[in-house]
Amino acid sequence: MTLGEINAKITSLTNASTTEYPNSDRLIDINLWQQKIVGMIMDAEDESYFDDSRFTGYPKVTWPLTTNRDYSIGQSQTDTGGISYAVLKCKSVSVTYDGTNWVDATPLDLAETNIGDAPPSAVAANASIDANFSVANPRYSYKNNAIWLYPLATAAQVAQGASMIAEFERGAADFTSADLTAGTAIPGFDVTFHAMLAYGPAYEWCESKALPQASSIYRELGVYEDRLRKQYSSKQLDRHLQMMSDYQYMK
Repeated sequence: MTLGEINAKITSLTNASTTEYPNSDRLIDINLWQQKIVGMIMDAEDESYFDDSRFTGYPKVTWPLTTNRDYSIGQSQTDTGGISYAVLKCKSVSVTYDGTNWVDATPLDLAETNIGDAPPSAVAANASIDANFSVANPRYSYKNNAIWLYPLATAAQVAQGASMIAEFERGAADFTSADLTAGTAIPGFDVTFHAMLAYGPAYEWCESKALPQASSIYRELGVYEDRLRKQYSSKQLDRHLQMMSDYQYMK
């Protein structure tokens, strides 16, 4: 469905004109429901990873390493196509300490270890912490809107071109008022669920006005959500699962 068709469906479901339910309010509700849908998708997905097809680049960021532990992510980043996006989850981290050989970094939760933390100025303490890790098997902790890397890069490694690549999951690209006026934009998730961008805002409006159709619209949204979770939980069909015995011989 195009955004124009979605807007027409909102009118049909609510029986409200754009004077009663203005396009400015519809746009807010469409974008809110788009982010809700992305949340449902991410909750349902298994080994596949959703990304809004309206983006032209990938949600990857490359940082040159410094001798610091943390690398700030913030609330947003810029993808490989130059488009800003909202960071929702950290998907993977790869590191090179010599500027040539890349290795996957493994997630680390310091709360599950007896390893402490130390400020950048505590050189000896950081050296003691890093003694638990190696450049061949780096670890990272994703916390406080930043990636914390173990071990630290040395000044010599930084000079060699030490770097990190992080890949994220992100929110959808918001529609603009120009998109709604043109009406040609198409949502970046599966076409089978585009109608949710009409039913969601229609429900919000009807519920706020205590209209009788709110309950039936809500039920239809539930049907769509059930189907969405099933579809996004089994995107990879070329996976042949097998039941295997776990027999152990105990002598």
